[in-house]
Amino acid sequence: MEFENKIINGDSIEVLPTLSNIDLIVTSPPYFNSAKKYQRGGGVHYSQDVGEPMYVIEDCSRALFDVLKDDGFYCLNLGFSYGETGVMRPFYIAQRLLRQGWFCVDTIIWHKNNPIPLQNRLTNAFEYIFVFAKHPLTKYPNDIGYKHNVFQSSIAKSSVRCSAPFPEELPRFCIEVFSKENDIVLDCFNGSGTTCKVAKQMKRRFVGIDINKDYCLIAENRINKKCLIGGKDES
Repeated sequence: MEFENKIINGDSIEVLPTLSNIDLIVTSPPYFNSAKKYQRGGGVHYSQDVGEPMYVIEDCSRALFDVLKDDGFYCLNLGFSYGETGVMRPFYIAQRLLRQGWFCVDTIIWHKNNPIPLQNRLTNAFEYIFVFAKHPLTKYPNDIGYKHNVFQSSIAKSSVRCSAPFPEELPRFCIEVFSKENDIVLDCFNGSGTTCKVAKQMKRRFVGIDINKDYCLIAENRINKKCLIGGKDES
């Protein structure tokens, strides 16, 4: 397929209908940015469209339903803040996806080794990864034994200009559990390309989509081992 092993510069909502037969989706929408607020429907919800908006996640998820194979999985990483997004935000988003026909078949916790310390609130040391499928009894492609649904990793640091890359352990965990070698892994909020980079390392095919051309170039360079992240050779 012509879209395999490519980073696509474009709006995911427009690009997704051109794709098909995806085995696994692993993605993390950019964090909320309160600098700009846009209104859609009733009330102020989000920042600019290419950022955190719940509606953009909802629209993409609706398109992803048609792109994913019937026995595929959709791993959605969602964090929260004590500010405007609120601690219940991940569950509000998950609830919207359930209304689209998705089933939440598992939940994974990413426990951060180095969370940003907070005062007057408990330091937020974890994020959710909700695992969706088209059927509640979709079989996992691998024998997972008694694998726990919690993994620990530090927050990724980047020496290049990119949008807070998540740690490689996050897509690696999802790819190991929810796909097999040669499967196609998609990240529709590709950012600096961590999901695609790890997918390639794990002998999967990949597709990354991002609306920001600069991020697409960063992702291509990382996948081709031409970029430094956190001061280390990405090879």
